[in-house]
Amino acid sequence: MDNVAEDGRIPGAVDCPVVVSVVDNELDLCYGVLARLPQVNSSFAAGVMAATVPDFLALDAAAARRSDVVLLDFNLKDWSSPAQNVAELKGGGYAVVIYTHEERPERLQDTLGIGADAVVHKDDADRLGEALIAVMNGDHEWVSPLMVDVVLAAPGPHLSPVQVEVLRLYGTGVTAQQIASHLGRSLETVRTHLKMVKDRYQKHGDAVYTRTDMLRMGLRDGHVGQDWYLRGK
Repeated sequence: MDNVAEDGRIPGAVDCPVVVSVVDNELDLCYGVLARLPQVNSSFAAGVMAATVPDFLALDAAAARRSDVVLLDFNLKDWSSPAQNVAELKGGGYAVVIYTHEERPERLQDTLGIGADAVVHKDDADRLGEALIAVMNGDHEWVSPLMVDVVLAAPGPHLSPVQVEVLRLYGTGVTAQQIASHLGRSLETVRTHLKMVKDRYQKHGDAVYTRTDMLRMGLRDGHVGQDWYLRGK
């Protein structure tokens, strides 16, 4: 990031470190992560650890200093919804990094579009400091390489070359009218292709209703390049 010091520290964070907390079932892992972060980068300070989001909120409210970032496991013992957990933490003003061992592509695809600032696989733990620095410097789309590989692993339905292009463009923010102009097709034709793409994914067992759904499917099936997602469109 342009505004990270040469030693990797976050400007302004040395005197007022970034407090990082963990919400995870594995409390021993929580302790290890929190103990290691300040050694990795002096801009980080260990916060609290909890097994559920409500427990975290109660502990953080009583802490000497409020947390800045929460490492959130995807699967918690209270069977809470990841999307609801992220929404609750974001609503409380916390940055959220999903930090998980989950390896099922169909579950990990759900991490896209729910508002988390970064997604890190626990086997990419050596990239955690990099992810946290990115988040604190305004990057809200950081995904660890291993996590991207897992998300892209699941096969999808067969699409024609035109349908792939429509999916890629629409999923990455291009309007239907702009796609029509780009492809030299009518707006109605583009809308028909979009409907066919959604129908094929839904028949394949994938819920595709929104632009974010299209992006998630495009990333998973390789229609949107990994390099595009990692660098940010």
